[in-house]
Amino acid sequence: MPSDGPSEPKHPPPSWLKRKTSFEESIGLPTKAPKLIVASPKASAPEIPESNEEALLQATSSSSGLEVSLKKGDSWREFEDVDPYYALLGELSQNKVFGPEGQLHEDRLSQYLERLFCPGVVQKNKDWVEVWAAMSVPIDSQAEVLQPLLQVGLSSEVSDAVPDILAELIKGHRTKIKAVEEAVMTLFECGSDDQGCLARFLLLIFPKSPTSEWGWSRVGWSWQQWWGTTERILSALDASSAYETLCNLLRQLESD
Repeated sequence: MPSDGPSEPKHPPPSWLKRKTSFEESIGLPTKAPKLIVASPKASAPEIPESNEEALLQATSSSSGLEVSLKKGDSWREFEDVDPYYALLGELSQNKVFGPEGQLHEDRLSQYLERLFCPGVVQKNKDWVEVWAAMSVPIDSQAEVLQPLLQVGLSSEVSDAVPDILAELIKGHRTKIKAVEEAVMTLFECGSDDQGCLARFLLLIFPKSPTSEWGWSRVGWSWQQWWGTTERILSALDASSAYETLCNLLRQLESD
């Protein structure tokens, strides 16, 4: 029959192990290993990639629970002489042309536009899509910005680029065609298109047909819509100028 008492180990521990245990007890050391306390994974700070301000901001906020904003400051100033376009983007992002209540700082906008229309600052017309994004223009205030853009641009040394800039802003989904129409009708009211800006702009947004290899293709943009925009823009000019602009547009359409 099996015994009710504890069974003796088959292999008793060696004498040196007994002496070690006896020594630990004699000097007051615990005979059992202390219990390790493992910190919760939530308390550990996440790894932060080097040279990554956004990751640093997220990691600091998640570990401390506090909102921490990393301010770039005036770092764009270092590029004013080397890369004025990059410097202007930084300045536009920091010193907005619209106030917190939605009011337009007209003087600040004019200063920006005069610098942007300096030859060599904006290398590509598509770069104006980034410029517009940096300005954070409200949808309802697009015409307010487009009008001085037209005014400053047409009086600059790079006035030939103005119609292309307008087309890029529309194609880049930054401005609405209606806003361009409003700005044009206000600026060119009873005036003339001596520089050919409007004819060039209307050519650039001419809709692509199924049989043509050129033109602007966008869902919902058709001949009827284009002609409606053309009529509204030409109506802002005086009669003789509107006729000349339309003839200029037709000649460009035939050549292309």
